[in-house]
Amino acid sequence: MPQDSRARTRAIREVMAATGLSYNKAALQLDAENAPATADAAGDVQLHVLPFVFSATVPADVDRRELAQALADELHTLRRVGEEYPGRADVVVPAPVWEPEPHLAGYVHATLIVHAWAVRPWQREGEAEAVMRDFNAVAKAWLLARYPVPVEGHPVAMMLGSARAQALAAEFTAHTGGDHEDLPDGWAELIAARRAKVAATTVEPPEPMVLPEMVPNAPGGADKTSAVVSLPLPAHRPVDVDSAPPRPYRVVDRECQGWYRRSGDGRYDADRGYNRDLETTAYEDLEAARGPLRPVEPPTDEECAAVKTALVNAGRKAAASLLVALYRLVYVDSQLERTGGPRYRVMAGREGSWETDLMVRLAWDIGADLAERPKRYDEAAVAELVRVVDIWIAGPGRYTEVAANLAWLFSSVADEAGGWAAVADRYLQPGDRFGHPEHVVESVQRLLMSQSAHHEFM
Repeated sequence: MPQDSRARTRAIREVMAATGLSYNKAALQLDAENAPATADAAGDVQLHVLPFVFSATVPADVDRRELAQALADELHTLRRVGEEYPGRADVVVPAPVWEPEPHLAGYVHATLIVHAWAVRPWQREGEAEAVMRDFNAVAKAWLLARYPVPVEGHPVAMMLGSARAQALAAEFTAHTGGDHEDLPDGWAELIAARRAKVAATTVEPPEPMVLPEMVPNAPGGADKTSAVVSLPLPAHRPVDVDSAPPRPYRVVDRECQGWYRRSGDGRYDADRGYNRDLETTAYEDLEAARGPLRPVEPPTDEECAAVKTALVNAGRKAAASLLVALYRLVYVDSQLERTGGPRYRVMAGREGSWETDLMVRLAWDIGADLAERPKRYDEAAVAELVRVVDIWIAGPGRYTEVAANLAWLFSSVADEAGGWAAVADRYLQPGDRFGHPEHVVESVQRLLMSQSAHHEFM
């Protein structure tokens, strides 16, 4: 597209909204994503392994080896918008005890380590994060289909440091083989050479893992790939559930700062604490310094029904109505912040998640635009959505995460109504010549349809 076109400017703004990059860096990424396929064929693509930690909620009686193998078997084909590419994965099951989920009887908090193999233009800015999202989209879709759980139990992931990844990779005892010998040309030799190099590297044993949250958001596919087995890690002291009261996994303090419980020692880390000089602390100390603490809990049945009813009544104005409601909420938050009030009310439930980040960006961008077009949204639906979410973020005694729960409820309404076409007006339909730019529509769908049973826009 022309360098000075309005369409290009809008496209760059959308990349900024989706990635948090500066304007210039977003422009570079946009150009890289739109570059002709021959640019990658010139030698920029390479086979690399991307290690990351995958955390999920699974039944307590699950066979860990079978789970690892089945998960690995799903990570064969990756997809993102307009592209499909092959992948392989080694899935490692660490030895420590999987802790019981305090609010889900019969379920445990599972920790897996994934080494994801792919041939990609790794030098492209943001490519590593995008590949991780692609792999995790497949894993998330498969796990939620096999073990349905509430939103708070949805799988999350984080990248793994290179030194720790080397220590783990050196202990692999199973990898692609058997039915999976049909690797792309040259992969078998390259993977073997890399594993041999890593195995010969002396590294310190990895420290116990801490798991902040980052949730996948790209399309996924399913086929076959590699096998994996268990790996001993440093000793882990399980929580004595009989001697200590259960602590919530997530809490929000009186300043609307979110905190999550570490998987190892049970202490709490703050969302974006590294940027805010907030140190890891024990629950009792956190309560004394920043209480009262509100546990992050799912919405009530009545609240879910109210949100769904509002969206159903809005019909094809449902998507626009939700975006306008989100704009009104973030606008109120901005005014409170200016007067010294809480800063992160809408975000506090899971500030580090991709849903929260994209929700806020879409609210300020397209939500603000739609708020000036009353014919595009249903005012009664907007008012009801704002009312319910205000209970979630400001009510006493608990806090309910906003972004993923709204996506879950919207996806449910959309699935029951027959899909995106039934809950969004013509200007939010893909390919409409008079509608919003394609990348804007894709971003809105990626958020609002992320919990769709069809996984079309994840």
